Amino acid sequence: MTYGVVSDIHAHAWNTFSKTNPDGVNSRLRMILDELVRAARTVKTAGGSTLVVAGDIFHSRGTIDPEVLNPVRQTFENILGMGLDVEIIPGNHDLKSRGTTELGSSVQNLAQISITGGQLRVHNQPVIVTVNDHNLGFVPWCYSHEELHEGLETLRTMAAKSNVTDQVDVFIHAGIDGVLSGMPASGLTPADLSKYGFRRVFAGHYHNHADMGDGVYSIGATTHHSWRDVNARAGFLTVNDVGGVTFNDTMAPKFEDITGFDEMEMELACKGNYVRFSGPAMTQQDIDLLRQQLNAWGALGVSIQVPKAISQAATASPVKGKNLDTVV
Repeated sequence: MTYGVVSDIHAHAWNTFSKTNPDGVNSRLRMILDELVRAARTVKTAGGSTLVVAGDIFHSRGTIDPEVLNPVRQTFENILGMGLDVEIIPGNHDLKSRGTTELGSSVQNLAQISITGGQLRVHNQPVIVTVNDHNLGFVPWCYSHEELHEGLETLRTMAAKSNVTDQVDVFIHAGIDGVLSGMPASGLTPADLSKYGFRRVFAGHYHNHADMGDGVYSIGATTHHSWRDVNARAGFLTVNDVGGVTFNDTMAPKFEDITGFDEMEMELACKGNYVRFSGPAMTQQDIDLLRQQLNAWGALGVSIQVPKAISQAATASPVKGKNLDTVV
């Protein structure tokens, strides 16, 4: 069996480094959805029939922008039209309140899609489903670790009745300690998840892919979404019985911080990405020259965050730190 795993899609009409495409769709939203389709096509090409979404399809909690919802629905209709089944758990961004309910879930809208091809299911309670003789377990977003462990224990009890605990791949939406550098520990460790004895545990929520060992994985976001994702591994996973878990790097633009890079490193980082430079005071002329060079190296967007210095010919008072963002 081969199946795909994506998480933290964060479909949204993003402002930074975006524009409106001729079809009216936000350009960065289109890139995000294109990556979702790429994941589905990769699964289909590998002979798979299932795509799992481990939370945070949408970005804005408690609201659905029709200019976001309609392209998202169309994308999932296209994926179902490929003959793929889609299994979804809500993430915290998909929910109006802190708990998971069908009524308060934005992704429940997608469960209403009816199209010839695959089937889409949203799991709002802990459950194990059988897909092509393989067992997939789902625990939707839980506000507390206690609630999460209760859900995992429910799955273990279900699996134990059929003696298949070590044959279940489980999907949750929760941050694991050690996935993000600089993030304070929340108290959920890889050991906490591996102790249940499932074959694998895949976690959404933190936007960085990491193999934590003992069958525990942080899935990572499908694409970079903001400067908070600098250095994060974004993409999707393919899972099969022969090759195990494979990480597929995103082809969408990444957010890159080029502060401290040498010229060659800057040039490599710029091509097709959004770049940020921070440093000491620069004159407007030097800022313009740097921006021009970064654009020439292929940057899709540039953010230069430096204090603005006075040129020798200037007589005006200095201007304090300024953030200059442009779109190419």
